[in-house]
Amino acid sequence: MTTARMAWQGNRLLYLNRASKYSIEVDAHYPTMYRVRRPDGSLSDLMNRTRAKDAAMWMLNRDLKAHQTPPEAAPVASAGA
Repeated sequence: MTTARMAWQGNRLLYLNRASKYSIEVDAHYPTMYRVRRPDGSLSDLMNRTRAKDAAMWMLNRDLKAHQTPPEAAPVASAGA
């Protein structure tokens, strides 16, 4: 997990000391509850602040893993060799 490279600055999630596309926001109707703001602008379900921060870090980590290049596959030996 790359969470060691993540940090929080207020409600904004940083990755490698740069702002990521994820943040948390206080809900408009329930001021003690939060939502994660995703890169596409959509909001997550309601959750407490601790869970919202954890969810944002999980989402960023998932995105980072999806963009990694898979390692080279080992050559497959042919049956006749």
